[in-house]
Amino acid sequence: MSSKGTSDKCVYLDYNGTTPVYPPVVDAMLPYLTQHFGNPSSSHYFGREPKQAVNKSRQSLLRLIQNNSDITDPHSIIFTGCGTESNNLAIRLSLLLCQHIADGNGLLHVVSTNIEHPAITQCLSSYSVQGGLAPRISVTYVPVNEEGIVSVDHVINAIQPNTALVTIMTANNEVGSIQPVFEIAKLCREKEILFHTDAAQAVGKMDLRGLADPTTGADLITLVGHKFGAPKGIAALYVRPNCFNESGRANPDDGGSVLLMGGGQEGGRRGGTENVPYIAGIGRAAEMLLEKRQSPLHHNDNIDGWEYNALHMEAMRKRLLINLVQGLEKENSAKSTFVRTNGPSDPKQRLPNTLSVGLKGIRSGELLAGIGMIVACSAGSACHSSSSQAISYSSILKAMNVPPEYAIGTLRLSVGPDTTEKDVDFAAEIIVNEAKKQLGL
Repeated sequence: MSSKGTSDKCVYLDYNGTTPVYPPVVDAMLPYLTQHFGNPSSSHYFGREPKQAVNKSRQSLLRLIQNNSDITDPHSIIFTGCGTESNNLAIRLSLLLCQHIADGNGLLHVVSTNIEHPAITQCLSSYSVQGGLAPRISVTYVPVNEEGIVSVDHVINAIQPNTALVTIMTANNEVGSIQPVFEIAKLCREKEILFHTDAAQAVGKMDLRGLADPTTGADLITLVGHKFGAPKGIAALYVRPNCFNESGRANPDDGGSVLLMGGGQEGGRRGGTENVPYIAGIGRAAEMLLEKRQSPLHHNDNIDGWEYNALHMEAMRKRLLINLVQGLEKENSAKSTFVRTNGPSDPKQRLPNTLSVGLKGIRSGELLAGIGMIVACSAGSACHSSSSQAISYSSILKAMNVPPEYAIGTLRLSVGPDTTEKDVDFAAEIIVNEAKKQLGL
């Protein structure tokens, strides 16, 4: 796969921010920008091919989260414009469904974690008593441990009689910690509580088949195209068939839209003409993740595309970390280390491509200002006051109790399927040299 994720001038290590659009995805989109331009809702000739493309993409996305034998109604996939919309839609639908279980004060309850994306936390805040939107809610934010992983027991114990929804990300975008969502989904199903997971960062980096298992899986799942090789501006929300009609829930607006009202597209749940070229693109990106490739470890074996990518990204992440440690620690005469990784130490509990690394004595914002035109990555802190030079850092790192001296120097380095050893070696050298300048080494 070639996507030119790195230019001749700058190495790209921000794949968790967005990915390049992969060439096969562009190829899949082009016919719907030219020849097959019709409206998929049209019953005439020009609507036929676009409609087929939309339905095909629904099936392709379902194959990422269900086992082949479990593929259900393709209309359980609702296409949206972004992950934020999918998350907002999941929350609003869930709250409207469950108004019958509100407590004596008219409040519903939601369980989440203290490391969620703002698309979740700010949406939940808007439904709080202070936020003003209805239905009103209270929220329990279950804390994660120092590796950024939430306890299944703590989540389940937080459920109350008026709990309408549990929403927990599949994998964290900053430190890569993978949450026990398969187990939480199963237990929520047993308790007849709706469970939503934002899987934006997980697609293409881990096996999600079974996450939408009809019996034990999640009820609602957010999928975001630009995190796995499709364009920005296309995402999806999986909604388990019939989950809105169970356990006394009342299907909101008789199955109509609750955010974007209009022409009744997406099974009535999301008004607006479907963005067929982008839908074809996200479908092709999903297909690529399940296409067989020769294993780099056992050449006689064929593995899924996502697994091939994961093995490569894990190797690049490991090489990057080794280079940073060797480049900085050899200059270190102090007892404490310059380099600290944030997140799970067990590779099975973190994304294979994500390296959150704290550099002691460094201000990451200043470091990025020095290297941003040469190495593209993200910081975990920001300077908010030019007069006091006060440093704030990520709420995720605070939730994990990362020591401030490392948190303010944290970089998020996320590699991709096309990251090369040359990219990694060059980026590490640039980061090390800039860090040495700040440290006076």
